[in-house]
Amino acid sequence: MRRFFFKLNREQGQALVLFAAGLIGFLAIVGLSIDVGRLVWARTQMQAAVDASAIAAAGGMPSTTQATTNANKYWTDNSAFIRSNGTNVNFAVTFPPGSDEGVQIDASADVSTWFLKLVGINSWHVSGSGTAAAQNLDISVVMDISGSMCDDNYPETESPGTGVHMAPGRKALLPHLTAAVPAGGSGTITLTVDANISTLLSTSSSFNNTNFAFNQSTPNWRSTYYGQRPGMIMIDQEMFQITSVNAASKQLTVRRAQTNNFLGTPTASAAHAVGAEIWSNHGSCYVSAYNTPTSVLGSGPEEREDTAIVDAQYFTTLFNSTYDQFGLSTFSSVANPRGASARQSLTSNYASVTSAMASIAYPDGGTNTAHGIAAGRMVLDGTGSRPGATRILVLLTDGRANSYCGSTYFASNYNSPTSCPSPGGGADGNPSAFNAAIAETRRLANDNNTTFYVIGLGTQVDDAFLGQIADGGVAGVGPCQQSLPNCNYFKAPSKAQLQAAFIAVAQAAHIQLIK
Repeated sequence: MRRFFFKLNREQGQALVLFAAGLIGFLAIVGLSIDVGRLVWARTQMQAAVDASAIAAAGGMPSTTQATTNANKYWTDNSAFIRSNGTNVNFAVTFPPGSDEGVQIDASADVSTWFLKLVGINSWHVSGSGTAAAQNLDISVVMDISGSMCDDNYPETESPGTGVHMAPGRKALLPHLTAAVPAGGSGTITLTVDANISTLLSTSSSFNNTNFAFNQSTPNWRSTYYGQRPGMIMIDQEMFQITSVNAASKQLTVRRAQTNNFLGTPTASAAHAVGAEIWSNHGSCYVSAYNTPTSVLGSGPEEREDTAIVDAQYFTTLFNSTYDQFGLSTFSSVANPRGASARQSLTSNYASVTSAMASIAYPDGGTNTAHGIAAGRMVLDGTGSRPGATRILVLLTDGRANSYCGSTYFASNYNSPTSCPSPGGGADGNPSAFNAAIAETRRLANDNNTTFYVIGLGTQVDDAFLGQIADGGVAGVGPCQQSLPNCNYFKAPSKAQLQAAFIAVAQAAHIQLIK
């Protein structure tokens, strides 16, 4: 019995030794896996932090001070693991000679191990390097000025089919309330305004058709066209009808809480604060509310075009005229000045570009997208074009292609920024217009140094069509989120989102991670 128990004890001891040896091996494998995982993560974060810093730094050029500030901020924001687990952490921002816009980022650190210390390995050495540059850009902005850019969010107020909208303006001539209006009641009240309304009084029908005017002898505010009621104005959402004007006192006598005939419902008798705008009936893009229709920014209001122009002007401020040039073209289906036109050749004089934008006439005609793309391409090929610059074409449109040059596509029909041989049109997305736009897109895409960005403004845009254009004519591409890389189609369903789309295009176009 003793020998039996003795053998049993020896076998138990051998098992413990084997178990201990296996456990040590297992722990070594686990430890190696953990430390290798830390190495992989450290390398990944190191390169990601370096790349982010390089891109941010390039965005601060040509100011090396701003570039350095940007780089350090993005390094701090993206390298928490490296800095908390590493020693001998180094981060350097340099500006390689011979490049006015290049930024070099180098970083390194020793990341401590956990288990491998047992075998004498105390740390891993990790490093990263990245170079970014804000490219020299030749940018061609192509703007849709077809008739659908005329109106957007302004309410229709007269009978269906008249197309009459209530709309504001930007001139000093636009009256504002100087005394608050209380809520309640539906009778006649007096509005006191800040405009010199003596200049608004006229018995001339031609004057009333082109000015924000009131005809005292035949009472109407502006004019009575398209079947609208005379003297209708709007403050906030309440409609009023003018019955008389006292120019000396700057007062309008009005009947309040009038019916919106388009909706068939009365408007509410609401309170209105001092400074509230007084809107007038606006029956057409072709009739200016305050001036002759030669300048959108001076006449208006033509939404969406007004907003598009203002945001396109803002777009130029996101670039540096030391390195980047702008050109401008417009498109629709009618002849100049409201059709396809190369309005400004490439220039670093941004004031000339924004002035050309401001001089765009009121919108009119159909959407000849192909001719617009062609005009934009010709700007990039024309005066001021630089062989070493990256070419950017930005197309802004609110609709689908519905007109073309020649029912069958020939490239020769799109070799002039102003001439459109055998123009035609039809319903939105008709095959001739669609095929011509895609063909011109592919023609542009053959230049490997041109990047095409598309902004679709409004809720009625054809995402599949615009996405295909943005991807060089390849089908199956829709709008992408602005945070995704390689995004070329930005959707702006509302005016409020248009500026964000322009900002996203600028960010995508201007910075290039070289290595």
